Amino acid sequence: MTNPYYVKIAPKAAEQIKALTLKNRKLVVRLVEALAINPRPPGAKKIEGMTGLYSESVNQLRLIYKIEEQEILLLLVK
Repeated sequence: MTNPYYVKIAPKAAEQIKALTLKNRKLVVRLVEALAINPRPPGAKKIEGMTGLYSESVNQLRLIYKIEEQEILLLLVK
């Protein structure tokens, strides 16, 4: 099955992912895979005042991403 959205990871987000523990990297990968299928899942929060910017949390991690047409740009992992 092909994902309807293409996910790009910003260089800063890639650095942040590499710095995570293996367990947390796996959580991020699963979340990104899920976002590629549905970028606006229940619980995802639209960031007010920013067009197309969303926040999704899992455990103590927060992902900030932007949705543009059929592409998701992962900007930040905190």
